[in-house]
Amino acid sequence: MSEPVTEGGKKGLTWENRLALWLPRPLLFGAFLIAVCLSAAYLSFQWFFDLRVEDSPFAHVLFIASLLMTPRYFLAAVDQQQNGLEVSRSGRHEQEVQALQLPLDPIRRSRFAGAAGVLVMVGIVEVLMVAQGRDLLGPWIRLHNNSAELILTLLLGWIIGRNIYFRFEGFYDTPGPQRSDIDLLNLEHVYVYGRGGLRGALVWFIVVAIGGFLILPGLGSGLWVILPVFAFIFGVGFLILLSPARKVRSVIRDVKREELARLEPLLRRARDATLTGDVSSQGRLTDLVTYKTQVEATREWSFDSSTLLRFGLYLLIPVASMVGGALVERVVDMVLD
Repeated sequence: MSEPVTEGGKKGLTWENRLALWLPRPLLFGAFLIAVCLSAAYLSFQWFFDLRVEDSPFAHVLFIASLLMTPRYFLAAVDQQQNGLEVSRSGRHEQEVQALQLPLDPIRRSRFAGAAGVLVMVGIVEVLMVAQGRDLLGPWIRLHNNSAELILTLLLGWIIGRNIYFRFEGFYDTPGPQRSDIDLLNLEHVYVYGRGGLRGALVWFIVVAIGGFLILPGLGSGLWVILPVFAFIFGVGFLILLSPARKVRSVIRDVKREELARLEPLLRRARDATLTGDVSSQGRLTDLVTYKTQVEATREWSFDSSTLLRFGLYLLIPVASMVGGALVERVVDMVLD
């Protein structure tokens, strides 16, 4: 897991990002190649040792492929918005390499986050064992039967832990609006950036829909299984939606605070002039009060009814997939019986 060091020895690439950058475009094809290779490795292992092929490892493969390509996917979206078709493929690749290079100290610390992710996945496995009424040590005692699936599960936990760490440290954040870009009388272009989380939420729900179709039949349909799964799906999707919107809200709120502070002495002088009988200042006071009211009423969150409606419709994607999968399974059982 050694990371290649850039010039000066200050930055490097994680092996996950190095693998993602090595894959060809389009990015969906790169994710497909990862999924095919991991699936082939899993099938070969199971068939070689004459073990049963389960559905859930393919869901793990899907999540791993998606997580590996996610940073490059969002960087490509920003690059396309900024540069369009003027940047050559080699130039675009070089930009992605530069964007994905991280300081070496955070890369080293991220290994602890990866280890924490592995432990969380172990805990999830144990919780599922309890929910299904199975032996807690069963998967570990019968390791020869579940080794490939457990390896994929632990690898998934490692990648999730490191991605969450880098995300919270702000290394994968896309450039947001600056204070100089904020015009409190025209914020639509800023709101567009704030609603950019819908793109990530859609990708998340599609991946979960496919993965859940493979995983849920093996977990069962008990209420204590379904509710935590849906709570997790919704929570992650909502955090993805909220991430760029929080940046926009912070910038707008700071600009509003500065603008209101700048208006206070102007309002005070216009008020004093009006009280002394200066007729010419009455119109100015009215304009300033109107402007202050408009600034105070400026919406800080970029969400509107259409944004929340689209997010709700996206949330139906995994729900419809899982419900549809359960119905298909029941119909098949009825036909076979």
